[in-house]
Amino acid sequence: MSASKADDAALYPCRIDDPFLLSLHPTVRRALAWVFVTLLASLYYLLPATVLVSLALATCGHVTTAAAIGLVLLGGSLLPLHERPYTRRLCQVYYELFRLRHNLTQERIRRLVEDCVERGERYILGMHPHGVVPLQVLLWVAFADQYLRTAEHGTVYGFGGMASVICYLPGLRTLMGWWTGMPATYSNLKRNLTSGCGATFTRAKHPGRNLYMLPGGVAEIFAAQPARHVAVWKPRRGLCRLALETGARLTPMYVFGGNDFYFQSLTSRPLAGQSGSEGPSSPD
Repeated sequence: MSASKADDAALYPCRIDDPFLLSLHPTVRRALAWVFVTLLASLYYLLPATVLVSLALATCGHVTTAAAIGLVLLGGSLLPLHERPYTRRLCQVYYELFRLRHNLTQERIRRLVEDCVERGERYILGMHPHGVVPLQVLLWVAFADQYLRTAEHGTVYGFGGMASVICYLPGLRTLMGWWTGMPATYSNLKRNLTSGCGATFTRAKHPGRNLYMLPGGVAEIFAAQPARHVAVWKPRRGLCRLALETGARLTPMYVFGGNDFYFQSLTSRPLAGQSGSEGPSSPD
C-alpha cells in the first residue's frame, strides 16, 4: 500500500550506511535482498521437508543416508547461539526493497538512548503485526543497530524473544542467534532485561538490555491479510508481570505493511497491482 504525500512528510527514510553494501550497484543490492528473503522464508520448511525426505529414503532402504541426514539436522538444532553484531548491518540491504521509513526524530532517539544508558531505563517493545513470515524482524535488526545509538553512548540494540520452536529449526536458529534472539522463556527474558547476558549495551552504566518481541504470535499469523491492519492482543499477563518486576516500560509498536509480504489461503484473496510500504511506528 502506498503512503500519501502527507504521511511521507512525517516519516524519515532509512538509508544504507554500511560501506560494503554501498559499494554494490543498486541492482545487485536489490537482487541480494530478494535472494536472502527467499532463503529465509524457505528455512521454515527446511526441517519438515528434510524429515519427509529422510523417511522416504529409509522406506526405500537407504537407512544409512537417512540416519546421516537426521544427525545433521540434530546437530543444526543444537548448535550454540552466538551473537554476530556485524550481520545486523547487512540487513540494511532490505531498506530499498521495502522502502523502510520511521517516525523517530533525532531528539527522540537521543532521549531514548540517554534513558537507557544514563538512567538505566529498559523497554519491552511489542511489535505488531506478526505477519505470515515476520520479515519485519530483518528490518528491525538493521534499524535498531543503525539508529538506536549515539556517538557518545553507543548502541542500545537489545535482544529478541523468539518462540521456542524456532530453536529447533536448523539455519533459522543460527540466524536468530546472530541477531541476539533467544528462547522467550520467562527466566531468559527477566535475566537479560535486568542483568544482561553476553554483550550488553556498548557503553552503558547499567546492566541489562531492551527486549523486542512479536506478542501476537501464532494467532496473528492466521489473522494476517494483505492491505488489512490487524493486531491480536491476547491476555499477555506474563509481559505485564515482567514489566512490573523489572521496571521496564511496555511500548507498543506497529509496522505498517507488515501483513503485505505474503498471501495465505485462510484470509487472502488475489489482489492485483498491490505495492508494499513498510515502517515501524512507536508512540511518544
